[in-house]
Parts: sequence; C-alpha cells; structure tokens
Amino acid sequence: MRLFCSLPSPFARKVRALAAEKGIALELVVVDVLDPASPVAALNPLRKVPCLVTDDGEAWYDSPVICEWLDALPGPRLIPGEFATRMAVKRIEALADGVMDAGVAIRLESIYAGRAEHERSAGWMDWQWLKVEGGVRELERQLGERAWFVGDGLTLADISVACALEWLDFRLPDRAWRPLAPRLSAWLDTAASRPALASTGPAQAA
Repeated sequence: MRLFCSLPSPFARKVRALAAEKGIALELVVVDVLDPASPVAALNPLRKVPCLVTDDGEAWYDSPVICEWLDALPGPRLIPGEFATRMAVKRIEALADGVMDAGVAIRLESIYAGRAEHERSAGWMDWQWLKVEGGVRELERQLGERAWFVGDGLTLADISVACALEWLDFRLPDRAWRPLAPRLSAWLDTAASRPALASTGPAQAA
C-alpha cells in the first residue's frame, strides 16, 4: 500500500502512527500538494493528503477514513467496536483534527508565497488561533487526570491529539498552547515517547 503524503502533515502523521501501532507497512510517496502536476490530483479530487492507495488500486481519503480502513486490518484495534466508546474516540479525533485545521490555516496564511506581506490577515490568523485555544482547553478538560483519552489504553484519540499538539510545537512555536493546558502538556511529553509516535514525529520531517 502507498500513502501519498507530506511528511510534516499532522494528518498524514496520524495515519502513519496508526499504521505503525498495527504493524502495517506503508510505502510513503512524498508529494507537494501545491504543485499542479502532483500525482495526488489524479487520486483525490480535493488534491489533499494523506491519500492511501491500496494494493488493488483503490484510493481512500481523508485521514479519518484512511484510519478506519487501516484499523479494520489485522492487529490491535485502535478504534473500538462498541458504539459509545467508538463515538467517544471519534469525537476526540474530530476535536484534534479541528485544532490541526486551524493551525494549518494559520501556517498557510503566514507563509504562502503567492501573497504579499501586507495582504496577510493578522486578524484572521488570530481568529483561527481562538479555535486552537478552544480545542486545547477542551482536550485538557476531556483528559482530566487519566492516562488515556478513552478507556484504559491507546486509541486513535490519543494518536490524533499527540499529532495535533506536536505539530503546533513544531510549526507555531511562537503561539504557545502549553500554558493553557498544563496536564495536557505533561501528557504529551509522555505520549510522544511511544515508538509509533517518536518514529513519525515532526522533527523527522525537518
């Protein structure tokens, strides 16, 4: 199976970390999604990564769908089957993905080469950061004093949150989220040492 991705992408990292936890080998195809000639355009009409191409040529997108598909393969289940627990995991995943979406929007607004400096909107970036702050505070509340977000072991919820928060540290270091959520900050420092997360960390893409 081939995963079309950008290595710094927190969404692609989520897929890569889940695959690593399950022992699934993925061939990484690193692409530039801003390149009009990117092969992703022929696989995903939205021209976004990650995009998984299975051995039979089927293309799957986006990251929640890919993670569902991979989790159905043999190996430890990271998305529980029981409905209420499954939905709890998916809600945390959605919250983490929302933090990633807002963070990536800030990043693109600040670096996009097609826009002059005076055309960048500080107000719009601050609005996106309010979403990040809200998401981080809610994740802090949801975590509480537990070791894992849902249940007694690692799930996709934990992977999603770790990928979102480490990406913020990596790409938006001047917008500090950690003072907002001290328990979440300490949790991340522990979670990030897990092999599947350590081996796919944003520093690997630098």
